[in-house]
Amino acid sequence: MAISQTARQEVHNVLSITLALNIAVAIAKIVLGMVTGVVAITADGFHSLTDSAGNIAGLIGNYYAGRPADENHPYGHTRFETLSALLIGALLLLTAWELVQTIFERLQEAIPPQMTAMVFIVLIITLVINIAVSTYQIQAGKRLRSAILLADAQNTRADVFVTLAVLISTAVVALTGWLWVDILAALVVVGLIGKVAWGILKQTGEVLVDTAPYEADELQDMIAEIDVDVVRARSRGTRQSAHIDIDVSVPAETTTGHTNFIAERIREHLDTQLQGLEEVEVHFIPQAPQHR
Repeated sequence: MAISQTARQEVHNVLSITLALNIAVAIAKIVLGMVTGVVAITADGFHSLTDSAGNIAGLIGNYYAGRPADENHPYGHTRFETLSALLIGALLLLTAWELVQTIFERLQEAIPPQMTAMVFIVLIITLVINIAVSTYQIQAGKRLRSAILLADAQNTRADVFVTLAVLISTAVVALTGWLWVDILAALVVVGLIGKVAWGILKQTGEVLVDTAPYEADELQDMIAEIDVDVVRARSRGTRQSAHIDIDVSVPAETTTGHTNFIAERIREHLDTQLQGLEEVEVHFIPQAPQHR
């Protein structure tokens, strides 16, 4: 079943709330990082700022994905969700590259960071916000079967680990004075961002090239108890929004009523076992008559 307009509106609301929180968190981190000179905090702040750009991309993608099918898009506009998720991954890669440049600049300057109690207070507050937003997005993404929310949730969840790394490194620098720990933490941030970006790009790339979310044998096993001759089983999309085609061979004399009954049983069996069904198409192939 396609995502309803009500669900689209819920996705819009989740992204809007996340956008506002990400902007607030990003501004707080960037200002704090520039004032204190802690490069890891600045890096984390720009990561959060990129999250905001991802939210905006998600809002645009969700708007276009909600449009009904038309002459040029007979299968609907859901791929706009995939494109938005792809853009989020690309933005993350761009952020990682910018952070690498920031790290090299800091190595050349060798300016010691300034540690204050406010640094730790801001980091802890943003960590709590990241955990809350990540949990909120993951739950909403699974419930609404939204590729945009699930991609953005991966991004937000990475923020939790990034902020933890920055918090720990900041504490180490404050206690020991080891400035290289700040640079190391920034490199860890870059690595985490790159990992999340690769995961998003890989997942969206698989959707764009129609990689099957379910193996043919897996689909056939799900409808094995139905006494039908499955010729071919195909799937595309994601497990949160899958399109499935089942080709069934039937005797040539099979009535339309019987084929409709078979098709409904197949759809019911798949619907009870799969969470993210967008569409199930059942095609019937008449068997060649047997000559006696």
